[in-house]
Amino acid sequence: MNASPVALPNPLSVQFWLWGQDALRGDLEAQGFRKTSNPTGKGSSIYRWGEVGLHSSAAWLETAEGVLVYSRPREGFFGLPHADGLRELPSQPKALEFWLGLAHFQPFVSAYEAWILGCYGPKHRIKQLKQLPRAAQRCRPAWEAWICPAPPRRLITPAPPVGCGSVVGLALDAALVQESDHAPGQPTG
Repeated sequence: MNASPVALPNPLSVQFWLWGQDALRGDLEAQGFRKTSNPTGKGSSIYRWGEVGLHSSAAWLETAEGVLVYSRPREGFFGLPHADGLRELPSQPKALEFWLGLAHFQPFVSAYEAWILGCYGPKHRIKQLKQLPRAAQRCRPAWEAWICPAPPRRLITPAPPVGCGSVVGLALDAALVQESDHAPGQPTG
């Protein structure tokens, strides 16, 4: 199993920044997350919604097999038997393949982004994406591909139209196209 930090652009670099912006705006709580103080008395709050937990340094997803944890400092996914006392990872957690962890979190993140889209429209996220910190900017294409993966292509059928076909992807595609059709400095509507 690959326990080393991910070498490719990490879509979670973008998502964590967006979740931070959403937390400041109150969107996590509006979505149904319950905000609690960090039990250590230090650091950011913890947000829980059903089997999902968010903190500035981690995200976790409780499953029938245990708890899937993404650690930002380690840029990796780890498996734990349970979430009891999930304050920090054990010194020797079970490392999981990065792509597998992303695959487990993708349905939740796509649904969450669809909710944000429904609340604010596509221009809201696009504006935020333009404000990404420099370190996260290189991960934006990976994030966009992750939240709206392209449908599988078959060699015997024509390629699908541009965009990923999901609600999130179609709305982001439409907003980006509309934005590029306007001269710089012109309002986009």
